[in-house]
Amino acid sequence: MISLNGIRNTLWSLLAFGIVACAATPMPSDKIAVARSSVDRAEQAQAAQFAQVQLATARNKLVVAQTAAENRDAELAARMADQADIDAQLAEATARARQQEQHVTEMEAALRDLREEATRNAGTGANTPQPQPTPPQ
Repeated sequence: MISLNGIRNTLWSLLAFGIVACAATPMPSDKIAVARSSVDRAEQAQAAQFAQVQLATARNKLVVAQTAAENRDAELAARMADQADIDAQLAEATARARQQEQHVTEMEAALRDLREEATRNAGTGANTPQPQPTPPQ
C-alpha cells in the first residue's frame, strides 16, 4: 500500500531531481560572447553594406540567445548563440568576398582605361616603347 510518507518522499525526490537537472546545465555565456565577437567582426567587415540579410539574422539570433540566457533556458541560449556565430561568420565572409569583387571590378576598369589610353597614344604616332616578348628558355 502507498503511504503518505512514501508519496511525500517521492515528491521530495522529484523536486530534488528537478533542481539538480536545472542546475546541471550551465548558462552558455562563453558561446554568447563568441557570437557577439563574430557579430562585431562582421560589422567591422562592413557586412551592413555588403551582407545585410546575414548580419541581421545573426543579430536577431544573438538577441534571442541573450534573452534565453536571461530566462535561464540554457539549451535554447546555446543553440541560438551557435547559430548567431555561424550567421555572423557567413556575413563577414560574404562582405569580404563582395569587397574583393568590387576591388577586382575597379582594377579591371583602371586597366581598361590604361589600355585605351595606350591605344590612343599608339594611334597618334607617339613613340611609346613596345614591350618585347621574351624568348622561352
